[in-house]
Amino acid sequence: MRDGLTATAGKETLDIRLMLDKVRHYILNSIDTKDFMLREMALYFAKNQGKMLRPMLTLSCGLMDNPENIDIDELCMAAAGVEMLHMSALVHDDIIDRAKIRRGRSSINALYGKDNALLLGDYFYSCALRLMSELSQTCILKEALKVIALMVEGEIKQQRQAFDLNTSIKDYIVRITYKTAALTSLSCFAGASTAKLPAEKIRLLEKMGQDFGKAYQIRDDIMDFIGDEQRLKKPSSDLVQGTITLPVILLFKMNKTKNPHELFSYIKDGKLSDKLDPCLSTQKQFCVSKLKKAAAKKAAKYCNRFIARCIKHLSDFPPCEIKQKMVQTVEAIYIST
Repeated sequence: MRDGLTATAGKETLDIRLMLDKVRHYILNSIDTKDFMLREMALYFAKNQGKMLRPMLTLSCGLMDNPENIDIDELCMAAAGVEMLHMSALVHDDIIDRAKIRRGRSSINALYGKDNALLLGDYFYSCALRLMSELSQTCILKEALKVIALMVEGEIKQQRQAFDLNTSIKDYIVRITYKTAALTSLSCFAGASTAKLPAEKIRLLEKMGQDFGKAYQIRDDIMDFIGDEQRLKKPSSDLVQGTITLPVILLFKMNKTKNPHELFSYIKDGKLSDKLDPCLSTQKQFCVSKLKKAAAKKAAKYCNRFIARCIKHLSDFPPCEIKQKMVQTVEAIYIST
């Protein structure tokens, strides 16, 4: 969301930027442990917040269709719960990836060790669920419990598929649906449910959130595939971890080499062996560079298809400023091909 995003609730004009301040307040207030080390870790992580994309989805979906009757405190609390689920997942991801940097600063596991980081991730889960348990719409907590299970399944799938060059496009889509899109879908569900929208509209926003999460993840994977550390803010790429993403899958579908592992080694490490087969032996780097660009372009088409689906889901809602900004947010991740 961008500066100036507002909505009218009764006689009061709501600014989502100000509402995000209230979301941050709920997050910080939920960290009520008396253990000094746990509190220190939790505040260190919580105060280094990123784009707050998921709470913005929650707030926007809550204000999309019926802002006059929305309970703003409940909506902000729901958004805080969603963000704390995301925070927990990030802490656990850094442990699994052995990441030393998170959002430009040392990760929790780098500063406090993986055991303490694991416990902090668990603590954030408990904070998230406690916030959601206080909501009047009990369906949000029930849905969150399902999503946590899906996120775990998604991570297990990612670990099992590591370095597996036979990973299919379907495998990949299922994995990102569980690991990433389930939470963006929950973000939208939480906002729409807090607003007490009709079931069919809640479902539309859920689908929009899921498709947005898929598009967002594919775009991130493309940037990791063709980008660099400075742009991505973290030093370990998906390839180093053995994570087989959509552009990698498409690259292997396109290339003719009889030694895919050698090609994977090159795109991971930037090193080519003299023993490569003839397909790569002539102008090796040029060939691989062309393959990477073509694979990234094909992957971008998948991303853009999910973006088009997001906009279609939103088309069923009446025109308003919130909807307009939501469409702009979705379109902002469109990739030119």
